[in-house]
Amino acid sequence: MPVHPFDYQINPHVFSTPELEALFDERAVLQRWLDFEAALAEAQGRRGLIPAAAAAEIKSKAKLERLDLDSVRQGYSKSRNSVVPLLGGLRRACADGAGEYVHYGATTQDVLDTGQVLALKETLAIILRDLLRLEEVCLDLAVKHRATPMAARTHGQQALPTTFGLKVAVWAAEIQRHIQRLRHLQDTVCCGQLSGAVGTYAALGEQGIEVAKETMELLGLRHDPLSWHTARDRVAELASDFALLSMTLAKIANEIYQLQKTELDELREPSLSGAAASSTMPHKQNPVLCQRIAALSKHVRALSGTVIESMAHEHERDPRCLWAEWLAMPQICIYTGASASALLQILNGLIVRPEQMLANLHRQKDLIATEWLLFRLGKIVGKNKAMDKLHTLAAAAAEQQISLKKAVLADNELGGVFHEEELAPLDSPEQYVGSAVDLVDRTVETISRRR
Repeated sequence: MPVHPFDYQINPHVFSTPELEALFDERAVLQRWLDFEAALAEAQGRRGLIPAAAAAEIKSKAKLERLDLDSVRQGYSKSRNSVVPLLGGLRRACADGAGEYVHYGATTQDVLDTGQVLALKETLAIILRDLLRLEEVCLDLAVKHRATPMAARTHGQQALPTTFGLKVAVWAAEIQRHIQRLRHLQDTVCCGQLSGAVGTYAALGEQGIEVAKETMELLGLRHDPLSWHTARDRVAELASDFALLSMTLAKIANEIYQLQKTELDELREPSLSGAAASSTMPHKQNPVLCQRIAALSKHVRALSGTVIESMAHEHERDPRCLWAEWLAMPQICIYTGASASALLQILNGLIVRPEQMLANLHRQKDLIATEWLLFRLGKIVGKNKAMDKLHTLAAAAAEQQISLKKAVLADNELGGVFHEEELAPLDSPEQYVGSAVDLVDRTVETISRRR
């Protein structure tokens, strides 16, 4: 019976994707362990450490469909070891005594670690693919809205004019940095494990290191001669980087969530055609995907802490730490990948409302352009005095619901300093965006060069 949303069949893929679920499916996990055994046997057969015929037989039978899985299942009901029942099934499947050479010189952790790395390698490829797509969508949005004016907000309040394109350019730059991190992880994390019980290669003999290297080459992984049974920094780095990535995805999703609020209504998450977002309020279109990304980020962040804490191994093997890591990593990978997939879906269909952005920009009339006036008045009376004066006038204008320009012209002290035509820029705050457009162009050009 399904007990976790990963396993749901009636309402599937709410917090996951079919692709990532398949990657961490039980059968896929067991098959990766068998792939390790097949590669190990092949490498040993080539070097004469086990009979070539036995190596070929092990390789041909190292497939789940060739094993008696009922027998393997019964083995797990009696064993507390992660791989022994599976290895027993492989041994029984092998003919002519070849089963005696299964798992020759390896240890359980070699199998589980290498199997996990194979999964992490595929996970990185999947998420990197989606991040590259996200980057492209963000670049397109940034170019399209490079000059689309909107209110920038600080401390939850309108601050100064900016452009939506600049906001998205910041997203794109952050995603680009994550792409660089994932490419680095592809170089560091994709390193298999095969060094025997305590990392000395003793059971593998004099050719142990070369056998391990060849085994990893057959699996498409790098090999580090030094055991990392207790050196978990590579996996912890991936967990940490995925936590960072999840928070970036959540930051973007939260921005869309905030700007979709009825009172702002500047962005809208795309909705499924004919789908009801609320069970009782037909007028609502809830930002479900944005909310989902935010929820997933909390779990990734918490689980990454578990993985980091699990770096503190004792001696040459510490399953208390290993199991904590092994339990956390599939969830971290699936949640992170699901978040990237969901954000890609959002941005691909994002509804941008420039007219509402402009209306909100003028919501406080010309008060959002006080900075423009501050620096012009500051040249005449000094910046500090200008700040105090405009603070008072802005508060009065807001209270009386009149324009700042009208308040300035009516002021006894400033009325004679400025002519009405000099204050005309206050009527068009959307033009006070500084270098926003140029920054978008520079960012797009920089990122495009690196793609």
